[in-house]
Amino acid sequence: MTKRLSDSEKAGNSSTSEGAISSIPEAFQTLADSEDEPQSPYQLSWKTLMAFVALAMANVCAALSNTTNTTIKFQVASLARSAADASLASWIANGNFLCSLALGPIFGSLSDRLGKKWFVAGGCLVGVIGSCVSGSSKTLNGIVGGNVLTGVANAGCIVSISCIQEIIPNKLRPWALGVSQTMASAFVVLGTFAAAAMVRDNTGGNGGWRWAYYFNGIIYGLTGLSVALTYFPPEPRLGRNKTLLAKILTDIDYIGILIMTGAFASLIIGLTWGGSTYPWSDGRVIATLVIGCVLLIAFGLFERLVVKEGILDHRLFQSRNFAILLLVCTIDGILLLGVNVLYSQEIFDLFTQDAVTVAVILSPYLVPSTFGCVPAGWIMARTKSYRMLLVLALFWCSLFAGLMGLIGPSRLNWAYGFSTMLGLGTAVTTTIPITALGLSVPSYLLGTAATISVSCRALGGVIGITIFTAVYNNKYASYVGPEAASAPVGPSHVIQSAEAWKYAWIVVACIVAANGIAACGLESVRAMMNGHVESALEGDKMVQSSSGTDSEPVSGDH
Repeated sequence: MTKRLSDSEKAGNSSTSEGAISSIPEAFQTLADSEDEPQSPYQLSWKTLMAFVALAMANVCAALSNTTNTTIKFQVASLARSAADASLASWIANGNFLCSLALGPIFGSLSDRLGKKWFVAGGCLVGVIGSCVSGSSKTLNGIVGGNVLTGVANAGCIVSISCIQEIIPNKLRPWALGVSQTMASAFVVLGTFAAAAMVRDNTGGNGGWRWAYYFNGIIYGLTGLSVALTYFPPEPRLGRNKTLLAKILTDIDYIGILIMTGAFASLIIGLTWGGSTYPWSDGRVIATLVIGCVLLIAFGLFERLVVKEGILDHRLFQSRNFAILLLVCTIDGILLLGVNVLYSQEIFDLFTQDAVTVAVILSPYLVPSTFGCVPAGWIMARTKSYRMLLVLALFWCSLFAGLMGLIGPSRLNWAYGFSTMLGLGTAVTTTIPITALGLSVPSYLLGTAATISVSCRALGGVIGITIFTAVYNNKYASYVGPEAASAPVGPSHVIQSAEAWKYAWIVVACIVAANGIAACGLESVRAMMNGHVESALEGDKMVQSSSGTDSEPVSGDH
């Protein structure tokens, strides 16, 4: 049984928010009123905790797969036979990101209606296959193909982020996501060092990097088994009153899916081709970018004017938070994923070609994020506010990203110090936006909202890699000439390389600063930080409303 808060109780709770009822945005009060709370305190037992660990490991898998990108230089050096082969390097990372960002929202929307368990477990199974394909490949094309499968896997694994939020009371979500992101960050550090050690020791022969993929495949397999054995959620709210699978399938936004996928694919192909495979002025690059932009505009118009419950369900936009936080997540992808890949390449160029030493120099950027995610979640849970923390963290990241432009081959200590400070900021930008976004939308649409946000982060990663690579390549080529700049190994002109990397860091700093300004427009989610549990796993404690509130909502009512 659940209880509906009386008007006096709501007013009493609201009065604690910023000191006055008026401080709670109307949209969030409406959302809070629509979600029932357990009559007695909801107790988390071993069932929920075991499921939480398994689901957090699925999120780990999606993050861990990116650690193989830190060995791209070694993969290219091992298998590249020509400049054309070397140009495939960006696709090793982008093949994964492209599939994640294109399929993530599709899987999220379907999971809100069909259930999330088998999207996560099935994604882990595909991850095993993709990791084995990449690890056993004899060509760079084969690695790219395996990473495409890994991207499909990650699109399923990121559904786990919404699962974690659903099985935990709203007020504890910052804690839960803080722990989940800490686990992901810890495994990223572990995976980075493991991959580096395998390259250094030439584990299994052929460059050693192959076992970095096999290691990821093992984690995928164990995680998929754990999810299958521990996670048994109730039927999702959006599918609760639909007894036939055919009825659910007819509600899927197939046209929106096709337009969105085509838009993302065209944009990523154009961004990846430009400046590497073909010049930016080449007609093929221009055509794919124009097609991508046109399709993206068409997708927005279609979702706005034609459908109400499509990929961009209108109920997600009850407040301005959703749109702003999607922008924040996109730029966080530029910061987190793009910088992770490009900084490891800068280390290779300026300081060392030893894989383990590369990981050691990279770790001050990665480790602070591991220890900072839980405190960031604790602060949000304790204060029930997040905007000031997020804005300060973004400007902090902008400052130290700019200072990273000062490092050079004789300033390794500067690299350690500035990257540590940058890593501390990313702990906040990794945890807080996804938590705030989940509290800014109806809980029955968490799968859609979470996967869209993670897809935006993946898109940001692709954009970041493309922008930073283009900035670096253009500046470096202007210093040493295009022939020397196209060499498939580290640059021999280290001073000029450091100067070129400076401009990439300046771009990062400017983009992140603009993100901080945008985040100033976010609204409070205090009203939503209550005891509601969307998908309880504790049997008789499951939150079911007798008044019909937990049945499928109708978009026209919003």
